[in-house]
Amino acid sequence: MTNYKIFNAKEFVAAGAGTSGSLDRAWGVMRATAVCSGSVTLEGVVDNNVSGTFAQTNNHSTIKLEYLAVGEPIPCHVRSITVTAGSAYLLA
Repeated sequence: MTNYKIFNAKEFVAAGAGTSGSLDRAWGVMRATAVCSGSVTLEGVVDNNVSGTFAQTNNHSTIKLEYLAVGEPIPCHVRSITVTAGSAYLLA
């Protein structure tokens, strides 16, 4: 297991039609609640699409928050996040 250093975290809580945003120098994402939906837009394009987990648009990939484990930091190159239910964190 890697010991990641979290110097900054920003929580995104769904409100109304959803909450979107980003965090400077974000290196990962973490799902905060059991009921959580939305997506994270990543830098680059993923070559292999595993069971519809990733979607590709405009030379960026997205991953669904539903597929992430609660409380598990996922290292990735984050562009932005949209939370439509529950809450999630961007980590920097």
